[in-house]
Order: sequence, then C-alpha cells, then structure tokens
Amino acid sequence: MHAENNIAPGEPISGKLAVCAFVERSCLFKSLEQEDLNRLFLTGRLLVFEPDELIFTEGHPSSNLYLIMNGTVQVTTTHKKQIICLDQLSRGAIIGVVGLLSGRPRTTSVKALTRVELIAFHRKNLDAIIRNYPKVQRLLRTLFEAQLRKAIEIARSGEC
Repeated sequence: MHAENNIAPGEPISGKLAVCAFVERSCLFKSLEQEDLNRLFLTGRLLVFEPDELIFTEGHPSSNLYLIMNGTVQVTTTHKKQIICLDQLSRGAIIGVVGLLSGRPRTTSVKALTRVELIAFHRKNLDAIIRNYPKVQRLLRTLFEAQLRKAIEIARSGEC
C-alpha cells in the first residue's frame, strides 16, 4: 500500500485529542492560530503502516506531507542502480517536504521499519497555511535544504 494513493481512507484526526495535540506541538504547526489549526485537523488523516510497507516510492507523484507520530521509517534513493540509505526518521520528523515544495515526483522512497503512524496532509490543504504563515514556509524551506545537503553528503560518502 502506498500512502499517496491512500490519503482518503485514512482516519480523520479531528476529534482525536492526542493526535491533534501532537500536530499542534509540532515544530511546523505550533505558530498557527487556533482557527487554522482546526481547519488542519479537519483535513489531516492518520495512516498506519506495518514493518516493510512502502509509504511512498521514488519517482511517483507527490501530493502529501507527513508527520511521523510513532515508529521509524527508512529513507532511500537510487543512484546508478544502487539503493542508498539517506536517513532513518522517527517521532516528530516531517517527510515529503521536497515533493510538497517542488511539485515534482518523489526523489526518495520511504519504508516503515517498525509499525508507523503518520499524519498525512494533502498539498491543497497546506497551500493557504504556507502562504499565510511565513514561518511555516521558512521552516519547510530549511528542511528542504537540510535534506538536500544530507543527500549530497551521503552520496559522496556512501554511508547512511
């Protein structure tokens, strides 16, 4: 199962107090006004992946941003027909930034290493927040640049 194709069936996060509190405290969304947070809660979806399940695949269209609530994922890319491990991410990490900001196909694949709970937000539901909150836009750009720098370093060194 790929999350990109499974955003609608995920459980809505609205009304789930622990999940909404986690989103509200995340580095990305903690500066939002309550009204915008409430709209975000209505659009967010909770997705669950079991170990070894693919969340998204390099080269596929990108339409969602994910916040890891629980579990660990592995981020990989392919270079010269070889799979390269870029990172392992867990609670609080944000994935899908490059695709969200660039609108291009995914540059990495992400797989669950453990049971993973993700909170997914579709691009169309984040556009207004990104436009109206320069701090969110700056943070996304910073994450984007950090991920690119790390990918370049790993490609040079060959180590995850």
